[in-house]
Amino acid sequence: MRLEGDTLIVRPLAEAELPTLLKIYQGTPLYFEALGIKPNSLTLDDVRAQWQAAQSASERLLLGVEVPAVDLLIGVVDVQLHYPEPGITTFWLLLIWGGFQRQGYGQEVTALVADWLIVEGITELRVVAADNEEGLNFWQLRGFSPSGEMTTAPLRNAPARWLVRDSRELRIES
Repeated sequence: MRLEGDTLIVRPLAEAELPTLLKIYQGTPLYFEALGIKPNSLTLDDVRAQWQAAQSASERLLLGVEVPAVDLLIGVVDVQLHYPEPGITTFWLLLIWGGFQRQGYGQEVTALVADWLIVEGITELRVVAADNEEGLNFWQLRGFSPSGEMTTAPLRNAPARWLVRDSRELRIES
């Protein structure tokens, strides 16, 4: 699967790109600190375990966010279709490297993925979110609300929260 937007491409990550993905994780400290994880304690083994989990799980995709204008991988989105039940898609993770945040890349990724999911017949979106005010605000501005339920983040099984969005307004503007 490959999605092309105005300024970026969302595409599968190759195993050879995992060191770059680790740098992206270490460059987004607010998310990991909110999960109780020190970003510098993350290892290539942590990243590889997430990548392998995505490879082995049904309909789960760990995708890179690339800006072709600068030929650079700047983020990651981890989504799983029909999880936790049919018709629902879970955003396990959406991270944009620190220096590229607040430039519209996260919005564009979210809109591209949501448009693709509409075609796939998805009826609800869920987000696994850390207690990070900036991240929670990002998702809430896109129509997601806390469900009150807890879950676990895709790295080190840290506790996280579910946010949900109903399909009646699934389209997300970038």
